[in-house]
Amino acid sequence: MLGMALIMLTISTFITDLPYLILGLSFVVGASLSILVREAIAPTAQTRITKLTALFLLTVSIYGFVDLFKYFFT
Repeated sequence: MLGMALIMLTISTFITDLPYLILGLSFVVGASLSILVREAIAPTAQTRITKLTALFLLTVSIYGFVDLFKYFFT
């Protein structure tokens, strides 16, 4: 799922259609939350790195959504 999100975000840099960006950001949110839930249920050896990466991706994607809301509502 994270791979699909990265593909969609890569496509959105070349094709400037808004649906690709929204879909890519929503995939990143879903993948990050899925990773965090998985780590909470069954921790792995690299729990700290995995959680930090997931939180970073979640923060960046939420920032992207906030930026899109400013684009729509101003």
